[in-house]
Amino acid sequence: MKFILNKIIYFIALFLQKSYRFQYEGLENLEELKEKNKNFILAIWHQNLLPGILAQVNDSFVVIVSKSGDAEPVAYTCKKLGHHVVRGSSRKGDVCKGGQAAKNDMIEFLKEGYPGAVTVDGPKGPAKKIKPGIINMAKESKCVIVPYTVKAKSFIQFNSWDKFQLPKPFSRIIVHYDKGIEIESDLNDFEKKMNEIEVKMNEVDQLIAYKALNL
Repeated sequence: MKFILNKIIYFIALFLQKSYRFQYEGLENLEELKEKNKNFILAIWHQNLLPGILAQVNDSFVVIVSKSGDAEPVAYTCKKLGHHVVRGSSRKGDVCKGGQAAKNDMIEFLKEGYPGAVTVDGPKGPAKKIKPGIINMAKESKCVIVPYTVKAKSFIQFNSWDKFQLPKPFSRIIVHYDKGIEIESDLNDFEKKMNEIEVKMNEVDQLIAYKALNL
């Protein structure tokens, strides 16, 4: 039954992907990093997860997906779309649910040159508040963090913790890659860097949302 559900959700996602009209911005920022032989991690808010995945039609990314059963369709869809999936969840009480192991696996992929993508306020929030995981992964793998925003002109917004946005079929969608943010190899003040990236991501998120509504 789970396999059938996974396939149904995948085909729905594929239909949506084919129907969306993506408009890409900031590709020169990725090209600049590639020219400098620098790997990167896309940093995206959980609210924009689905269109963020579907907008990546030609490149493969390493992504962390929760081990929970609810996340199985997400993991299956990411794999079918050509992405590399590592599974893990955050610690609950005194029980480690594999989050650190997943981060370690992702760091190894990043060191091998695979770009990554992370929902930096996931899996359970608070919404639009960055967590330290991406800073640590970027520091350990010597990757650059790229704020990544995907906003639709027309969407359904759910009453979930992240105010999840589902673009309607045939929507026009802006896909924006901002300038990369370097993580110093001797960085100790994670809090300051987290605040810097959080402010930047929220500024860009609001700007692109406004632009998308006025397409």
